[in-house]
Amino acid sequence: MKRLLLLGGVFTLTSFGETLTLKQAVDIAIKNNLEIKAQKYKVQEKYYEYKAAKGYLFPQLGLSYMFMRTNQPPYSIMFRMNTHSLQFPRQAPPQDPNNSQQVFYWTAMSFKGMEDYFNNPGSNQLYDLKLTLQIPIWMGGKVRNMIKGKLFEWKAQEFMAGRKTEDVAFQVADTFLKVLYAKAAVKATETALKDVKHHLKVVEQMYKSGMALLSDVLRVKVYYETVKAKNTEAKNNLYVAKKALALLLNQNWDPKNLTVEGSMYCPSPKQVQKELNKLYEWSIKARKDLIALREGIEAVKYYKKATLGTYLPDFVAFGEYDLYDNKRVGNFVANSYMVGIGFQWKLFDGLNAFNKIRMLSEKERELKTTLEYAQKGIRFQITKAYKDYQTAYAKYQEALTKIEQAKETLKIVEARYKRGLAKIVDLLDVQSQLDMARFEEVKALYQCNRAYLELYNNAGKLWEVLK
Repeated sequence: MKRLLLLGGVFTLTSFGETLTLKQAVDIAIKNNLEIKAQKYKVQEKYYEYKAAKGYLFPQLGLSYMFMRTNQPPYSIMFRMNTHSLQFPRQAPPQDPNNSQQVFYWTAMSFKGMEDYFNNPGSNQLYDLKLTLQIPIWMGGKVRNMIKGKLFEWKAQEFMAGRKTEDVAFQVADTFLKVLYAKAAVKATETALKDVKHHLKVVEQMYKSGMALLSDVLRVKVYYETVKAKNTEAKNNLYVAKKALALLLNQNWDPKNLTVEGSMYCPSPKQVQKELNKLYEWSIKARKDLIALREGIEAVKYYKKATLGTYLPDFVAFGEYDLYDNKRVGNFVANSYMVGIGFQWKLFDGLNAFNKIRMLSEKERELKTTLEYAQKGIRFQITKAYKDYQTAYAKYQEALTKIEQAKETLKIVEARYKRGLAKIVDLLDVQSQLDMARFEEVKALYQCNRAYLELYNNAGKLWEVLK
């Protein structure tokens, strides 16, 4: 059996109301449900984390433009050197170059002027337009392993979003079933009202002819009010179920104008038993949350490798190009460049990487333990759903038998009552048993249908019964 609640009909949105089938409800939920949308945003978050990590493989290019002014001697002199405007104080040359005393004095004063200049060059300013380039050559495997880890994280989140979609689809199907259950309950109470009205009419006619007591009439009227209250309760439950369905679909429909088309279906035990072993196998292979856990374990493994890479040196190449001016913006009068290649090696980091690796090892054990527990828990959930199905199916068959027997008994008691051979309490007692059996049939049918849905949902194959 690969179908569930699938009736014909076209989904319409008109001024008169909405008509909805289960498949259409699930399709709307997948597009509009807020939980599913939130999960999609989480997937995008992980995707962009992965894309951001890949950026570390590419060269890093930077551009800056700064204005600086200072009277600190080293920087003031450097600013002049960068703009090729460095000039030392100059002494007048000796009048007689052949006079050694004058030459010596001139040389001494020149050095004295340079000394004074280096100690107090005055203030100076610089406009610096800088273009920098850094190229990673080899980073000890840190970057590539980190990127792999982010990739598995992204994939894990995709599987978690897929599982959330299945859970929402199950909620929609369950709520849809509750609407059908409520509709059937309303119908059952209306049938009961119809039966009680018939009894009331019979009793009133017999009372008028002197064959029944006034107390008989009153007893039937009291029972009629009880059934009427149940009818009101069933209608309110139907309203609330429709409202819940609209909420799951993120729609502002008026429950009064919403018509749900479909029927509940309970497959035979032989058919379910035949599929049970496949469901156990599917649950391990197909459950998206289990796959997500496995992807998460792979991500942690790559993060451990990335952390181990911190014990290895990093090799990078770099370059820098500058344009200088010391007067105004954009009036460049000099330039310079610098290129190089090198490595850096962090020899001791206070055991930071060592403890991080230990932390990731514990995280890996945690995820593996969680995976093992989840697998066992899912098998239990499938077993429980199957037992719930068996219980519901037995109750459904019991209710059908009760209905047939109660109908036959009611005919006999009603005939006996008309002949004065039975009391009104006997008639109402049988009617109550019939009404209860009808409610039990509807409830058991809902529970059977829900358990069958849950069976496939726990196995990660919900779409097998919703397609």
